[in-house]
Amino acid sequence: MAKIKMKYINKSLLGSKGCKPTVGFVLFLMILGCSGDNEYYIANKDKVRERPGQWVHFLVTEYENGIYKDTLHKTKIVPERSALVLIDVWRDEFLDQFVIDHINPLIEEFNTNGAKVIYAPSQMPENENLMVVDEGIHFYDFETMDSYLHENSILNLFYAGFDTFYCVLDKPNGVYNFKMRNKYSRTFLLERGVLSYTKEMMEASMELLKKNGVGVIPYSNGVKSFPQETITDINAKTKSSAPNSKENSFFIFYPSNDELESSILDNFKLELDNLEVKYGVVEEGTLIVEEQEIAPENFIKFLRDNKVWSLFYAGAHLNNEIIWSEYGVLPMYIKSRYQLVRGIPQPYVINDLVFMAQSPSMDKDLEKATILNHYRMIYNITSTTLLDSWQ
Repeated sequence: MAKIKMKYINKSLLGSKGCKPTVGFVLFLMILGCSGDNEYYIANKDKVRERPGQWVHFLVTEYENGIYKDTLHKTKIVPERSALVLIDVWRDEFLDQFVIDHINPLIEEFNTNGAKVIYAPSQMPENENLMVVDEGIHFYDFETMDSYLHENSILNLFYAGFDTFYCVLDKPNGVYNFKMRNKYSRTFLLERGVLSYTKEMMEASMELLKKNGVGVIPYSNGVKSFPQETITDINAKTKSSAPNSKENSFFIFYPSNDELESSILDNFKLELDNLEVKYGVVEEGTLIVEEQEIAPENFIKFLRDNKVWSLFYAGAHLNNEIIWSEYGVLPMYIKSRYQLVRGIPQPYVINDLVFMAQSPSMDKDLEKATILNHYRMIYNITSTTLLDSWQ
């Protein structure tokens, strides 16, 4: 991550009070859909009043000319309307020092300043060193926290835990799942409080989150120990043979704005046409198959009706849409693993036909290798292997 120095009053994320908001920020909260007892409210026609709060600085990325650029933003939150969400802080020896040095200070800070502390360890026992505060609440197994957040008027979620590349993203109380269920809550990731099996897995997940509206709060102090090394060879896990049945295969293409990449994808589509293999294109967020729109909620039914066993992804971008979109790998994994949906096909990424947008803080080849070799559920295969097998 880029090292950005930030000043917090009293060196606390949530402890400072008394900054005046602008009318524009009041309107921003209204646009988000907050109603009733808002963080800021109009006391009368002539005066804007506020509750005590704390400015939070965070990074998101903006897409411009094929490149994602980090932008630093700030917003003001009220601790009582906020929660620290701890995902899968498990009883593993390699997490012990991380919990002591990084997680527990965050728990103490959030709890002291009046924010809620939510423990979501799923189905594993929590780390023995984890600080458990009396005011905290636990959600075990795959129980969701939505009702609790609503009852306590929680608007701001600050995520920490393990593994940033896996559980923090996809668990039922993780970032992606929660955002899909709650469009108007604000979500942040605390770089101080997250860890992955490898350094690059953590970095790749933070890049993905920043691209999709999750504010990453940078942290430049302290050293983290990662238990594994990233496999950096893009072809390390590439399959040498294709699925046997092309009739039970389906391809999803995500269009590219790059002329060369578009030409490559179009040529491959012609090959699929010659082989009579089915495919669709995601246009403006909707899958189009033979001029028919397949809505996200009908996607699994479409796959079942067409007896799709192998699902192939190609196009732009592996480090965003192919994972994050409603037809992407991440929601497919969630449906299979946590929602117990049957009949989910095996996802494949076509190694040489998925493209990367340059992220602000990662080499794109390293980011691609990290995803291909370490992301959940996916296989990867080359277009040549597919065509040679199916000719």
